[in-house]
Amino acid sequence: MNTLIRFLIVFLLSASTAQAHSFWVNCLESTKAHPPGHVTVSLGWGHTLPVDDMLNSPSVGIKVAEFSLIDPIGNKKALYLPKLEKAEPLESNADYDLYLSNVANQQIALKKETRQGVYLIEAITKKNSYTYYLDTKGRKRLAHKPMDEIDNIQEVYVSLQYEAFAKSYLTAGEWTTPEPVGHDLEITPLTDLSQVKSGDMVEFDVRFHGKPLSADPNKEAYITGYSPTFGGGEGGEGFALYSKLKEGRGRFRVQSAGQWLVTIKYTELVTKDGPLKEMYGKVKSVVNVATLTFTVK
Repeated sequence: MNTLIRFLIVFLLSASTAQAHSFWVNCLESTKAHPPGHVTVSLGWGHTLPVDDMLNSPSVGIKVAEFSLIDPIGNKKALYLPKLEKAEPLESNADYDLYLSNVANQQIALKKETRQGVYLIEAITKKNSYTYYLDTKGRKRLAHKPMDEIDNIQEVYVSLQYEAFAKSYLTAGEWTTPEPVGHDLEITPLTDLSQVKSGDMVEFDVRFHGKPLSADPNKEAYITGYSPTFGGGEGGEGFALYSKLKEGRGRFRVQSAGQWLVTIKYTELVTKDGPLKEMYGKVKSVVNVATLTFTVK
């Protein structure tokens, strides 16, 4: 099956975000044994925390535009980002293909003089457009470009732009509630994520282009939460916690210790007068995915 067709199936026909590939930031702390310790960060792609598929998978991969660390006063530092050309096997035989998988794994070593506060680790994929159409010769085609850049269209079946946003937080000292940073689709915690324990309620603010996102009779808007220790998404037992959004707020009670992933997939149709009017004539819809990871103690 063509890679682009597979991508459209994953993101348009999935019943929930837990069934589709997710994009996330791992932020795994090791600060107790030898203070101030260190934090290991990396990028995740697939279904199973903390590591699943390769970012540059030869089947359905992604290109990452940005991977950054933002300190408590807003200074931004680019983190190491590997080249993401489609992977070629180091070895291939009748039983398996062997790939070198680079998930941007790196260590942030803290210091005694580390600035105290909440650090944001964020990642953003490159915007990708996909158009599935019937050409003027009656052939079904799939192009990795928007509609207005294709000359031989007779009928458009699907046309979308996809972009994903991922966040995680590192707390040095005391937690302070962070502000949104302006992602097109963004999850921001309203709970102290540095001290969450099993059984606690956690609450999140979700915004689309800066405005609180809410479900209504004509549009689904909800977050899901799962962990390898609870539900596990498609890579585990296949279920997750669910919270419909109201005035941009969603919450759930975490059920177990371990790493958790909060995610939302949101599709907005492009209209002449809608919030995405600048995309009118280019794509029919915009698909955004946002994730946030944290650890329950």
